[in-house]
Amino acid sequence: MRFRWISLGLLFFVAILAACNSDARQLKERAEAQWREGNYDDAIRLYALLYERDKEGDDARAALLKIGDIYYINLRNLEKAVETYKKLVVEFRGEGEEFAARKQLAQIYEYEIGDLSQALSEYDRTLEAKDLENRPEILFKRANIYFRQEDYDRAWRELRQIEEAGTMGTHLADQVSLKLGSISQIRQRYEDAASYFEKVVGSPCQECRRQAILSLTKTYEALYKLDRAIETVQKLDQYPEDKQRVSQEVQRLTVKKNKLNDGDATGMDRTRHK
Repeated sequence: MRFRWISLGLLFFVAILAACNSDARQLKERAEAQWREGNYDDAIRLYALLYERDKEGDDARAALLKIGDIYYINLRNLEKAVETYKKLVVEFRGEGEEFAARKQLAQIYEYEIGDLSQALSEYDRTLEAKDLENRPEILFKRANIYFRQEDYDRAWRELRQIEEAGTMGTHLADQVSLKLGSISQIRQRYEDAASYFEKVVGSPCQECRRQAILSLTKTYEALYKLDRAIETVQKLDQYPEDKQRVSQEVQRLTVKKNKLNDGDATGMDRTRHK
């Protein structure tokens, strides 16, 4: 008899658990449906209910992250987005959603608010995650902040760390090479700059390729390799917005080349970058 009561009790518990899981699943599906239809306020309300049902469960973490994303991406309510993400990182330390929220906070501080120090702090905390899948991308974002702060030494070290990690042939590799080239230009290490930009000239990414060609053109000009500069700028994709620029640059560089050849480059030191 006792065994029978225990069995009935277990069955009752399992039934309740299944019902709760079913209710949570239905609530999540309703919230996602409202989000897809653009009913963002209703979606937030349903996700908030999902969070309240089990504040320590997986659904609660995912619901808070989704609420933060809706405020940030869909409603552009940065104050509410920051508030929600901060709530998540406090309540669910060490969980994957914490680091996802920190990454979003970093982007808000960097691109929306312009607080680079706070953004850097959030990227630092994000990189503490043990199994961070996109670590090189976060390192690049951190390096970019160092670059914007004109802390070129730290930016360089960060970028070289990504480069050594083996990202060859990727869009990230193109971005890293462009940034290393830019730092080399700033330091007037033009031969080094040229080697980095040359890596990206054949990139499948149109914007990366364009940046590389324009930067390489300036680098060759700084080295007084004007024939190479003219040859390089002509590699720009012949889109309407670039045709005029190519023509103007070729004309300008040709005039400069002719002046140098005629010995009429007043004030120019042709040997300083040889």
